[in-house]
Amino acid sequence: MKLIYKIEYNSTSFYFKRLIDEVINYSNINANTKQYFGFILIFIDDELKNIEKLFSNLETNLPYSMFLKKSYLIEDFDENDKELEDKNIKENFEILTNIKVKRILENSNFDYLSQIVELNKNKLIEFEELKLFLPNKEIIKEFLKSDLEIKLLLINSRVLNDLFIIENDELNLLCSIERPLVKLKLKNIDENISKSGYIFTRVVNSFKEVELSKALKEQNIDYILYTTKKDELKASSFEGVNLIICDDETLYPKYDYKKDIVFNSSSEYLNSFSNIYNAVLHEHNLLDKNSIGAYFSLNSKNSFVDIRVVNEEEKRVIYIPDIESNMNQILEDISCMDENCRRLVDNFLKKFPYTKDIKLSQNSGFYTILETITKLLNLEEVKDFEDLALNSGYVDALQIDMKLIKIDNKNYLDYRRVIQSVMSYKMADVSNEILSFSFYEFLGEFLIDYLREIARKTKAKDIVLCGNIFSNRQIFHKVYKELSKKYNIILPKEYAMDYI
Repeated sequence: MKLIYKIEYNSTSFYFKRLIDEVINYSNINANTKQYFGFILIFIDDELKNIEKLFSNLETNLPYSMFLKKSYLIEDFDENDKELEDKNIKENFEILTNIKVKRILENSNFDYLSQIVELNKNKLIEFEELKLFLPNKEIIKEFLKSDLEIKLLLINSRVLNDLFIIENDELNLLCSIERPLVKLKLKNIDENISKSGYIFTRVVNSFKEVELSKALKEQNIDYILYTTKKDELKASSFEGVNLIICDDETLYPKYDYKKDIVFNSSSEYLNSFSNIYNAVLHEHNLLDKNSIGAYFSLNSKNSFVDIRVVNEEEKRVIYIPDIESNMNQILEDISCMDENCRRLVDNFLKKFPYTKDIKLSQNSGFYTILETITKLLNLEEVKDFEDLALNSGYVDALQIDMKLIKIDNKNYLDYRRVIQSVMSYKMADVSNEILSFSFYEFLGEFLIDYLREIARKTKAKDIVLCGNIFSNRQIFHKVYKELSKKYNIILPKEYAMDYI
């Protein structure tokens, strides 16, 4: 009996194909695999009982991957499709299948008792490149002062549903073989874990961590907090699409079949293009079509909306100003708009005297706008502002002015109007929750309105969304839901959606 089984797979790395090949060999069946751009095919020619055995073994032993989509039987395929050649690139993460984890646990006899004793004294322990500690809000505060992000390492998966409100897509992503960090919502806000109620979480991802997890579970420790200076893989899942938020090393080195070159990091890959919009066009073979690219980043000073028209150079149509990270200057810019704005700033300073002491970080671009609003609302971090919006549960938003202003014949987002809107509502004692929710709602409206207008003028059908602002669930859902009704929404698949 001959069958062809297709697995949609958005990666050109071969580690998943090799795992399938291992299951085929284990099943002792006449079958082989081939990998193409966007999918893997399994060609089977054997008796029905052996085929059933193979699929049972695949279901039992093949781990989930964040690049997987659908899988199904097909009757034939286009033989002109070019099979990818395995370049024998060694992945930069440990492949932990269920069988391998079981073997590690069975054979592990490493004694971590002394470290666990230190943990129980509310002390930090050094482990590999991580600093580990049990939930403790005072330790968290100290790390946040150093701008180090606190993450959660899940030791016992059985407590997952007790600890978090988690959707199936998030669960699959969390448990995928690539072991990404996934932003999860706590069922109950616990300041010993996260004062916002959200925390990036992952499961163990190395031989040593599996050993440690065994020792911790024996001491009834189900999860532990950690921080690290190491770049880690972060991913999110929206509308059935898995997105890499950031990753500079985990999924690298990677062979790029179109450029015929090995890239050793995400930043190396993205820096080989003029910008990330072009990188996504390259990844999706869209260089010969009209398209629009929206890039909004908290990492780069260079957020924008660009258009690319066939046979013409890429053109920037909306600029996000790279404003100076100086609160006094920003407030002066707002005061200079008109007399009402000057009065607003004066009254704001009187009502909220903490404003005089606000210091902004040395970030730039769109992040500075967000940080300015965050500090004016007397919140500590931009992520606190974002998490307030995610926690709010509101449906209706207050209007936040997001308009363009033309300077030297270029269209800029008028950041003064954005900040002035928030300040006006704050003066009227509107809650921070409503303001944070409204900000993201109207950022979504801003993108939808202008992208539609630009698409109409350029007759573009493809809209590229990139930059880590789209890892925000509220923004992504709103923009994707509205624009996908008429346009093809293109997202980075195999590479990170932003620069590191």
